[in-house]
Amino acid sequence: MSLEGNVSISLSLAGQGVQRAVVKSQRPLLAQALLAGSDAKDAPQKVGLVFSLCAKSQASASVFAIEQASNSPVSGAACGVRAQLVSMELIREHLWRICLDWPGLRGAQIESALMKQVLLLDKEWEACLDANHQAFVVGGDVKPPLKSKASTIALKLGTLLKERIFYMPPKAFYACKGAEEFLLWAQYTQMNVPQMIQSLVHRGWQGVGQAETQVLPHLDLAWLESALSAEDAESFMKQPTLDGEACESTPYARQKAHPLIVELEQNYGLGLLVRFTAVLLDLAKTYLDLEKALMQFEPKCDVKGVALEHTGFGVVEAARGRLLHRVVLNDENKIETYQIVAPTEWNFHPDGVLKKALETLKGDEESIEQQAKLLIHAMDPCVKFKLDINHA
Repeated sequence: MSLEGNVSISLSLAGQGVQRAVVKSQRPLLAQALLAGSDAKDAPQKVGLVFSLCAKSQASASVFAIEQASNSPVSGAACGVRAQLVSMELIREHLWRICLDWPGLRGAQIESALMKQVLLLDKEWEACLDANHQAFVVGGDVKPPLKSKASTIALKLGTLLKERIFYMPPKAFYACKGAEEFLLWAQYTQMNVPQMIQSLVHRGWQGVGQAETQVLPHLDLAWLESALSAEDAESFMKQPTLDGEACESTPYARQKAHPLIVELEQNYGLGLLVRFTAVLLDLAKTYLDLEKALMQFEPKCDVKGVALEHTGFGVVEAARGRLLHRVVLNDENKIETYQIVAPTEWNFHPDGVLKKALETLKGDEESIEQQAKLLIHAMDPCVKFKLDINHA
């Protein structure tokens, strides 16, 4: 098992469908073992190195938790730069899946050259916003970036999204409210992303994987403190629930109120079409938020409530869902407790939405395997996954 673990998914087939699905997130609880006893100020850098996937989201959640626990002041400039770095990371992670995974799911050629362009823009963005690597340092000397340079990079990214992903400006894509307009775009635009949507329509798989779900709402810090300070906190971190329910924290959870998602869900149910569309809307919305933030004169910190003394929380919306860090410090500003609840533990819960969705699949073994892979990629674990299929 790697440091970050993996997700194991097993399907038992009977007749023409899935009789039983078993989903296991096998992610070791590393944070406490690695960070207990460390100086608080060192934690964000360690976290960013150990958890390489979505490293900026991890470092951002960590530094906010440390600052809250140590009652350290944080500037609006620092909050703004962190948010912009996390936004670019979210865009990069979505594009990684869209360029490298989505084509393979429909037997097309991956877009590695396009992904190289994205990675170069990501590096330019980091160099522009955080040249001295202070954004995720407690009390770091973060200076607002040169807006003209940041705007130039954002414009390059916007052009890439327009010409290679949406085939219209991201703003126009996000403004799409009608299912008919959206499906016509998919039908008549002969490029990677719309053809992914069209492939679902062509196979009649728009509604595949429909299952009841509860999206993860705002979590009160007092409730989180109770859950993570309890004797069974380790069980909660591995298999979190809210009032006994396994919630989901996915791009769909963020975009479920969008008019296009609402209409598609009404027409086809919460299946593959809705989930892949939600990823595209999430990508467009994140870019628009990034553009908007560049226009703000003075960014402000979004304070996540007030924690107990020596206790801090960091909450970040990462590409795959909501990421939570909790830290408890001692009087010497060293770490007593460090806990992380990642979106994988919500979305790939043993009794969660993926299990329910997989157990609705029908067809022969080949089509079930294809549908299962599509569902898994649509919900996208933070780690590698292994899919096994056997007959009951």
